[in-house]
Amino acid sequence: MTFAGFLEMFQRYGLIFIAVVCFCEHLNLPGFPAGVIMPAIGVLVEQSALNLPLALLLSVAGSLTGSYILYLISYYGGVPMMHRLFGKSERFQSFVTRCHAHIERHRARGLFLCRLIPVLRTISSIPAGLFRIPAGDFLLWSGLGITVWNSVLIGFGYLGANVILSRI
Repeated sequence: MTFAGFLEMFQRYGLIFIAVVCFCEHLNLPGFPAGVIMPAIGVLVEQSALNLPLALLLSVAGSLTGSYILYLISYYGGVPMMHRLFGKSERFQSFVTRCHAHIERHRARGLFLCRLIPVLRTISSIPAGLFRIPAGDFLLWSGLGITVWNSVLIGFGYLGANVILSRI
């Protein structure tokens, strides 16, 4: 998705688009890089005078929903399903292995740590499902990590909107 396309969709659908973008990003769909999208959401919310707390809430809800679906797929589908969905890419496997190590060492609290590390944050649902972390723990620790990550990046865009836009 191009930035112009992102702007057009945001203008058309407003706050609900935030939840959809975050949902897609946490399903690991291509074209939704958080490092660009989240600050852009903050800038757009500030410029449109939309409600920042509601935008943050929707971003967390969308992210957590996408994460939970990926968790359920890996929980019930196991390794064979993950190979069908993501292939046997060495790069992908190395990210899953790193995330796996955090979760194995810290159990559900490891999800919080993984949610704060780029790349690991969106794939941490996979090892959590494979480890069969209880759903309540998964949602709690993922939700906390996602809230921190989304708040920082969206807040950065929101607070820096005037500076960013004055340089364009």
